[in-house]
Amino acid sequence: MKSKKVGRYLLLAGLVVVLIGVGYLNYVLGTAPKGDAAAQAGDVLDTEIEGAMSADDLAVMSGGNYFEDYKANRESYREKEIVYLDSIISGENSDPEMVKDAQEQKIQIVKNMENELTIEGLLVASGFEDAIVTVQTGSVNVVIKAKEITKEQAAKILEIVRQETGESPQNIKIMLQS
Repeated sequence: MKSKKVGRYLLLAGLVVVLIGVGYLNYVLGTAPKGDAAAQAGDVLDTEIEGAMSADDLAVMSGGNYFEDYKANRESYREKEIVYLDSIISGENSDPEMVKDAQEQKIQIVKNMENELTIEGLLVASGFEDAIVTVQTGSVNVVIKAKEITKEQAAKILEIVRQETGESPQNIKIMLQS
């Protein structure tokens, strides 16, 4: 019985390490150096657009389609995370506080997934070839498949993201990937 708890705590620790790794990757992708493409998105929506990143900047890209690869990896990771949370929720020996925390995390993951899918669809419907959106509390990252975008397009992206997530423009990063 004690070994089951130890095993679960080790599994929890392992997933925390994976989560930290994903957070680091998000940080690295979200803090790409600003290039000449940085521009103001207008008077009302005053934020910056970061320059296009090359395939070298995106170490996760392995020669395939970055957008398809990223979405597949994101879906796979989320599935594993949800399965883990479900195991805590349905575990016979799970602490009630752990169960409550796991339920809240699962709800937040599902909300983020819905927001990401909705925003990606709206961006494609707005004329962009493809987009990747990652939503976290206090931060939204948008990667647009384009070499460059206009201030009007940036303002449109910001407005879509702001309406769907409620995040302020300074918490929204727009990056370009061609």
